[in-house]
Amino acid sequence: MVKRYRAGLQLLLVAFVISAAAILIGARQSDTRITKVTSDLQAKSALALSNKYQKTKTATVFLHGYDGGAYSTNYLIKKAQQAGAAQKALVVHVYKDGVMAFKGYWHKSLKNPMVQIVFEDNHASQKTQIYWLHQVLVQLKAKYGVTQYNAVGHSLGCNDIVNQALKYGHDKKLPTLKKIVTIAGPFDGLTGYLSSETEATVKKLAAKPTRFTRHFAEMLKYRHNFPTNVKMLNVVGDTNDGFNNDGYVGVASARSVAYLLRHELAKYQEKIYSGADAAHCALNQNPQVAHAMIAFLW
Repeated sequence: MVKRYRAGLQLLLVAFVISAAAILIGARQSDTRITKVTSDLQAKSALALSNKYQKTKTATVFLHGYDGGAYSTNYLIKKAQQAGAAQKALVVHVYKDGVMAFKGYWHKSLKNPMVQIVFEDNHASQKTQIYWLHQVLVQLKAKYGVTQYNAVGHSLGCNDIVNQALKYGHDKKLPTLKKIVTIAGPFDGLTGYLSSETEATVKKLAAKPTRFTRHFAEMLKYRHNFPTNVKMLNVVGDTNDGFNNDGYVGVASARSVAYLLRHELAKYQEKIYSGADAAHCALNQNPQVAHAMIAFLW
């Protein structure tokens, strides 16, 4: 029974690899360019934040992954707000018709504001998602006076955040990137998702991938363009089913960002979680991950 289950899981994973391969690098004819920016803000009182946390004007943007949405980051945002560490200020929707809509509450005096980004077309190519993220950040600086930002990503949202920084690392139109939290990022694609190594062995291995995907090799070309003085917390999951992955992303692929950004980061911190709560779509709902994110950012 166990062997049959593992064989079935292997087939599912292979199917996911095939369907997701184009998303990591390809572009589609139908991908939308931003044609209009709208703003719908309401008067609202700022929350009183806990004195346990540092209070700055640095905004923190949250980005979902492939097939994700607001639900992908709602839990993390809610836990940060409940802890009194930060406050949700804006939701930015990027619609299929090219409209970028900012909704919520904003004031220049806001401390630790959180900005949730939602792509209506959550199957768009990564090239387009990077462009959308860049446009959101440009607007945050131009329209809302954001000069510094943190970023939290789940799944392919991690790749979008890192790739945006690699491509536009020194763009003066952008706020300055300070901290990144990456959760279950497939940085070296979906390689290594059926590793035969034990988890303990994988953790001891160097972060350098044994095989570079085309996507990873492309990122390596721009590693020196990454902005300076950025700190990163990289969250990795392993379901402990004997495959060294979180159900979709291999531990080695998620860890490979450490090699990608070696010597470029001011600080790199890595946390590996195991078990059912470390599954790909459970890590972003995991209380331990939320606690680690809050402690790292604020």
